[in-house]
Amino acid sequence: MSSISQVSDPADLLCWVFDTISRSAFRTSVEAWEGDDELTRISRQVEADALAGTLGEVPVGDDEAAYAVVRGLDRALAHANPLLGGVPPEPLRPIAARYARSGRLDSGAVAGALLPRFATGGRRGQLPDDVHDALASVVRVPALDWDACDHAVLPSWARLSRPDRENGLRIATTPLIADPDELEWHVVERRNLHFYRIGPNGGDATRERIDRVIAGFDAAGAVIGVAPELCLSPGLLDRWRDALSERAGAGESALRLVLVGTGDVEGSDPPTNTAVLLDAQTGEAVARQRKVFPFNFSPGDLELWGLKDRLPAPIDEDLTPGERVTVLEAGGVRLAVLVCEDLARLPALAGPLCRHGISLLLVPVFARPTKDRRWERARAESYSDSTGATVVVANSLVMATLLGTPTPVGTSIAVGSGSAAVGVAQVPEATPVFDLTGGAPEVA
Repeated sequence: MSSISQVSDPADLLCWVFDTISRSAFRTSVEAWEGDDELTRISRQVEADALAGTLGEVPVGDDEAAYAVVRGLDRALAHANPLLGGVPPEPLRPIAARYARSGRLDSGAVAGALLPRFATGGRRGQLPDDVHDALASVVRVPALDWDACDHAVLPSWARLSRPDRENGLRIATTPLIADPDELEWHVVERRNLHFYRIGPNGGDATRERIDRVIAGFDAAGAVIGVAPELCLSPGLLDRWRDALSERAGAGESALRLVLVGTGDVEGSDPPTNTAVLLDAQTGEAVARQRKVFPFNFSPGDLELWGLKDRLPAPIDEDLTPGERVTVLEAGGVRLAVLVCEDLARLPALAGPLCRHGISLLLVPVFARPTKDRRWERARAESYSDSTGATVVVANSLVMATLLGTPTPVGTSIAVGSGSAAVGVAQVPEATPVFDLTGGAPEVA
């Protein structure tokens, strides 16, 4: 057993030591490590030194000593986690301030990052399956996974505060559009290939509905609101912004963030399909997320969806794709937005998102009526089981109308903690609400 003293910052030290632990040694030895009195003593001493600001040389050089050091630092850094701690002790205040400023606990001296843990992995036993799961208050994001995503910290006024979270996390959804004629359906041909473009036609009916939807969010005590895919245009984005910022009583509302749907708001050719997240108090856009993967219709899909009279087969979504998913630090909540088909692309996107410890995924979709056992739940459960994240999916009523499905019909689903709840709507301005306060989502 040797020692290391070059790194004195607790967050940087945890990153450095964590990366020295052999994964195979952990898997075969964690049971013995957890019951070792000497390793427990080392862990407690490291924790006490970090809290007192007296970290000096720490024992490291073999895997079991490194594990003890990491566990001690993890417990100490719980005091810098905005979800778990109050005012941190003086030695850890610079780390808490660093997170508030930059969205990470570490300084960046070690590749990858260290983040506060806001969600606990889904299926867990008495012992952790992986060394990442042994961390209770922080998340160690490996360099490859960190580099695979973009990162942003919401402005302080747009973050969820401690009172927001303690009052209960309610997320409202809205179908927003039910009439297919409120959308424009375009077919574009290039090089003998067919592509579709779907988006709002800018009619007054959609614009006027936005005020009623926001009023529903406010009345429900929702903290976050979510609108569906393909229900946004530049004009409707302006309407959402004005309606949020100009409404009476905005300052007294619990509403903090509104994902106002997705659409071609960038004017590119081919179009993007971009989700926009607004600060509910000011109407300011605080984040955008382009759809990464197009949804393409086969002849069988068009038959199943009742769209064979509107679109030729086969046909692909006309899309300038996004390249990366942005991870957002939102004040005790780490969230990301996946647009429809992106939720289904587990091999491409799930690994980096799971390693980031996402606690909330917002997913606007354009799909057939939402049911408990359709693809949305299956894909969402894969994320939730791995990370402990809650996934909220919002759909419109457009396909229910085209398929002649009797209302009320499912337009949203929340999945988390091994269970799911479906929100139903009869009219487009409805605002089904999910209560996530108790862990497992419930329809409020």
